[in-house]
Amino acid sequence: MGRKKMRNVTFGSIWCSVIAFVLALLLVLNNTAMSFATIISTALNQPMSMIVDIEGGEQGDSEYFESAYTLEELGGETARVSEEIEAEGMVLLKNEDGCLPLGPDQRLSLFSESTVDMLYSGTGSGQVSTADVPTLRQAFESVGYAVNDTLWSFYEENHGQYMRERMSWNPFDNAQGVYRVNECPAREYTDAVRASFADYGDAAVFVFARSGGEQNDLNLTSDESGGSFLSLTDDEAGVLQMLQDDPAFDKIIVLVNTGNMPELGWLEDYSKIQACLWIGYVGQGGLNAMAKAFTGEVNPSGKLPDTIAYHPDAAPAALNTDDNTYTNTAEIEARYGAFSVPSAYHYQNKYVAYQEGIYIGYRYYETRYEDRVLGQGNAGGYDYAATVQFPFGYGLSYTRFAYSGFRAEREDGAYTVTVTVTNTGDVAGKEVVQVYAQKPYTDYDRRYGIEKASVELVGFEKTALLEPGGSETVTVTVGEERFKSYDANNAKTFIIDEGVYYLTVGTDAHRAVNNILAAKGKTAADGMTGEGDPALTAEFRLDFDAETYAVSDATGYAITNQFDFADLRHYWEDVVYLSRSDWEGTFPTHLQLTAPPQLIDDLDTEATYLRENPGDEAPVMGRNTGIQLITLRGAEFEDSQWETFLDQMTAQEMFELVQLGGWRTMETPSVGNPGATDQDGPQGISASIGGIAESEGIRCMAYPSTIVLAAAFNKDLARRMGVMIGEEALYADVSGWYAPAINMHRNAFAGRNFEYYSEDPLLSGVLAAQQVLGAQSKGMYCYIKHFALNDQETNRHSYSSFANEQSIRELYLAPFEMAVEEGGARAVMSSYQRIGAYWAGACAPLLTTVLRDEWGFSGTVVTDSANIGYANMHILSGIGAGNDMWLNTNADNYVVKDLTARPTLLNALRRASHRILFNVVNSSAMNGVSQTAEVVPVTPMWMTWLYIADAVVVLACAAGGALVIVRTVRNKKEDN
Repeated sequence: MGRKKMRNVTFGSIWCSVIAFVLALLLVLNNTAMSFATIISTALNQPMSMIVDIEGGEQGDSEYFESAYTLEELGGETARVSEEIEAEGMVLLKNEDGCLPLGPDQRLSLFSESTVDMLYSGTGSGQVSTADVPTLRQAFESVGYAVNDTLWSFYEENHGQYMRERMSWNPFDNAQGVYRVNECPAREYTDAVRASFADYGDAAVFVFARSGGEQNDLNLTSDESGGSFLSLTDDEAGVLQMLQDDPAFDKIIVLVNTGNMPELGWLEDYSKIQACLWIGYVGQGGLNAMAKAFTGEVNPSGKLPDTIAYHPDAAPAALNTDDNTYTNTAEIEARYGAFSVPSAYHYQNKYVAYQEGIYIGYRYYETRYEDRVLGQGNAGGYDYAATVQFPFGYGLSYTRFAYSGFRAEREDGAYTVTVTVTNTGDVAGKEVVQVYAQKPYTDYDRRYGIEKASVELVGFEKTALLEPGGSETVTVTVGEERFKSYDANNAKTFIIDEGVYYLTVGTDAHRAVNNILAAKGKTAADGMTGEGDPALTAEFRLDFDAETYAVSDATGYAITNQFDFADLRHYWEDVVYLSRSDWEGTFPTHLQLTAPPQLIDDLDTEATYLRENPGDEAPVMGRNTGIQLITLRGAEFEDSQWETFLDQMTAQEMFELVQLGGWRTMETPSVGNPGATDQDGPQGISASIGGIAESEGIRCMAYPSTIVLAAAFNKDLARRMGVMIGEEALYADVSGWYAPAINMHRNAFAGRNFEYYSEDPLLSGVLAAQQVLGAQSKGMYCYIKHFALNDQETNRHSYSSFANEQSIRELYLAPFEMAVEEGGARAVMSSYQRIGAYWAGACAPLLTTVLRDEWGFSGTVVTDSANIGYANMHILSGIGAGNDMWLNTNADNYVVKDLTARPTLLNALRRASHRILFNVVNSSAMNGVSQTAEVVPVTPMWMTWLYIADAVVVLACAAGGALVIVRTVRNKKEDN
């Protein structure tokens, strides 16, 4: 009996369902593709517009920014700069008995799992490709060293079992575990491996590596050994003890491969550890420089950009970091709904309390030390020697330097410090001249709650390479504005206090304090850790001045309090900030805060939405004035031509510029805007969807991490790196750079310390300004980030930062101010988190009053990545406050309906469009656009293939439908 024929109704139902599913899927895929058209086109390097000559026009010179190199030359120069940054940035922390350099022809054994898994970068936007980087073994072999193959193979074969664990970088995952080291324990070393040590015993090189990155801070507590993630684990200690006990080795050399300053007290626990070199994250060329430091071809000249403390988790700022939740979260949830992943990124129940005030890093350690020596401020039994292992600015050399002829002269509101540096050793080397100032801590300060650090870095210069016996007279100019302090409670502006000010040259921050103490007549007998040199110190007396710095030099705008709402005392009156007037009585505790009703009200995202002003009129839109964007190249921001030009833009064109600013600036063909590509990467241009950007044969360089550049203390090198980034951008067709990143190292555990510079605002700001100057000289605009107080990664998307005005002004805004005023930065990236109760991207006092009114900034402010569609980052929240563009690639996010019925919003969109296009027209994005050219829209190739695929699928579905009809008709005939 034959198989029963399927009924027409059943057959038709099945096929119609399949066709409906396919068509629905096609509709969803097409809608998704169109929503993300900009990022797809960017990722595939397929333009959505093109530049064409107007018929009959004479083409003028349209290459406004040109490379100084051929592509081959550029590759060689970027490699040299990458290696030079590491050569000048690595810091020699310990070198007993001249252990380093080892000299030529050494036979080395390399220890720890990290030897086969070196860290070249952090994770997240700072991650770099490791496709072209040397291994540690290759680096040593490149300088003629022999590496223990048996030991190396042992690590490689066991690497899967003992691989280091990093936290995942997943924006949808709030429970990502912890970082783990997973070191291979000493008991696992085979007899064959141990026997190999004797043939490679010139030195044991032990790599201490700690990863870090975006989205997660380092663990304050560890489940491996009970300490923090920055501590030595039990298994690592076991390996070091094995080396200590093995007669094959006379010396152990430690490489510290981390972007955070770790606990290194254990260096003193093993007598065979004779040398230690901090190398940071090394990028593409760093290991080559490190190997040359072993041979002596490179003499390390880096200085610590952060203090290394024996117990960094005991620092004042570390006591209020990590994951902090209001005790009455239930009340907040009742108001705003429960918090879950991924909607947890709209949560309002997290906070960070900057209770330490200005006392981060050396500002705490050195100030409490001086007060202990002077017997003031209730400093208690503070023991500096037991607290600080290596001070800020510390770094050894293979040679020695002597300072002489110190002078400090005051003239016209500036101080000129000169000192002669002489190389008194046997090999060539470079030295960093560090100039520190001390401001008087007065009764006025105590009365009005102004805090003063014992010393502050106010200037620095690096010498040229000095041959043995050679010398250089170094001049450092210090503007008197470096002596100002912010008085938030009385004058409510910057003041110069009355009293004695000191300037000194110190080889590190601690030596600077000792020099000043010596000038005050103190000695080791008074509790100093060592004798200071009063000959390297000058003092000046200044009168009280609350007027000179009460207005902006850049704009003449009056400076006064803007962040009272972010002060802890705004909501919790009894909270006390750390003060040197009473160290023990005000030392921070881990604050468990309860959100008061006013704060719960203020957390409302919609409270910051732009409201329509009934009296506003819509701007002129869509009027063809015939002005193309290129016409305004070089015009001042305030030029009246801009208004005529902007009259041409439609509401939708302005909105798309603002809404779709993820990794590119949208093109606007009607007004000749070709659009621009923006890319991430503090260690070099990285692609928007992972890896290293490649275009027309260029593979952009992965430089050592920013903290290594900071350790180089070299302004010229920072500028050269910026120039190289700009040069690569010309070949890669990139005009905007989401960098440099200049948040502060508030404590040692922040996940992104590797891509920020330092615990010191001046070092951060000066170097950032130089990088910006370099990159922008090649037509690239730099989005300095993350603006501001985004100094930890845990809960980064919407925690509330609470800090007082003085610390905000003097620490956290100061580097950004230097990058804008001295570097000329034309772009800023706002941050995710809240300042007080309000999203930083909707904080008008920050983005308008300070950034634009005080500092004179006229460029673009973009959000941090906004692709997920965060509720608190809505366009109606930010645009009225001064946020111009959303780092978003999804056209379905942040949609605002009825644009033409919203005149207040339309005027805000026009202002933002002005700022965005001002950036574009003065950048390399205009290369190829002449006065006789126009921008025309084109369909990217991927869209063409999508349309073809759509047609094929639709035809197939139609054929399927026809098949159903034919079969149904045929079966009916047969049945009849």
